[in-house]
Amino acid sequence: MSKKLLSILALCGACISFYIGAGFATMQEVMQYEASYGSKFIVVIVVAAIIYCYTNVSFATHGNKLKISRGGDIYKVYCSVLGNKFGKAVAIFFDGFSALFCYMSFVVMCGGASATVTQQWNLPVGAGAVGLTILVVATVIFGLDGILKMLSKIGPIIIVMILVVTVLTGITGFPNLIFNMKAIDSGTYSQGIEQVGNGNPFLSGASYGGFVVLWFAAFLAEIGAKNKLSEVNFGTLLSMIFIFGTAAICCVALIGHIDITAAADIPALVLAEQISPILAQVFAIIICAGIYTSAVPLLWTGIRMISKEETIKYKFLTILFGVVGCAIACFVPYKGLINILYGINGYLGFTLIIFMIAYDIKTIVSKKYI
Repeated sequence: MSKKLLSILALCGACISFYIGAGFATMQEVMQYEASYGSKFIVVIVVAAIIYCYTNVSFATHGNKLKISRGGDIYKVYCSVLGNKFGKAVAIFFDGFSALFCYMSFVVMCGGASATVTQQWNLPVGAGAVGLTILVVATVIFGLDGILKMLSKIGPIIIVMILVVTVLTGITGFPNLIFNMKAIDSGTYSQGIEQVGNGNPFLSGASYGGFVVLWFAAFLAEIGAKNKLSEVNFGTLLSMIFIFGTAAICCVALIGHIDITAAADIPALVLAEQISPILAQVFAIIICAGIYTSAVPLLWTGIRMISKEETIKYKFLTILFGVVGCAIACFVPYKGLINILYGINGYLGFTLIIFMIAYDIKTIVSKKYI
């Protein structure tokens, strides 16, 4: 296998690992954004996939062409279309908010870990959050290069395990799929499912695509600056196929068993239980791995804004904010964290996309980078 192909696969794996965190691995995120729309779930997936593809390729491309040294500087690039003073102010807002959001998303990951180990193994509330925090803090201290190597290896394994569970349960639930879609469309399960988008699948897709914009902006801009652009972009496109293809299969499985998945905190474990209690035990570990692979770059992004890697300050802040995030996750309900935090960020992320499109058009017209 060529060195170029290995690099593409590694970058693809890193993107998958980053994307598949607590929300996706537990399938609570898929339930709220996509499966909750019944027969219209595919609309949400298509809208989100288009946004994912465009924004991530743009981040990596401009990061590479402009040789960005710190990922958060990508916001200055896009917001330059607003003029010098106002553009700088908006860029500072996005840089600060994205770092805060990534940190709060790390808190969501801690909440997901807590809910998973409590539901599956009856451990005390907060045990999962504490264990995750220790692992994440230890990893983040090694910096971006170490994070990238770790993510590239775990992501594909998680995708394969999710596919095993969802394909098998999708087959058993398929006879009920049409009936259950109609039930969801009619509002039968509206009390059990927290839905993003207020009934509008296009709005949900925009929010779903938008919330990861601020996850990936700094991360991919810096990766783009440090790697070959063609390899980063091919890896990103390949990850899109795996992520959203898997999301579609997840929706079929969730809807096919909606009577038992609608109100579950961790729908993925409910599906795994339908196959085998032993598989559920294994899948709980896979969910924790998925949570870990997203939590690491999320905490890194938040800390990276206010300190440089390999400094005493960087290490101290990593430990401090890791502990604080863990404490928050132990007291705030997991479902509420996803619905409120991801929803708000999704709309702000979509606002950034408007500036991105304006900048890209201006760049193409002028035929140079500004």
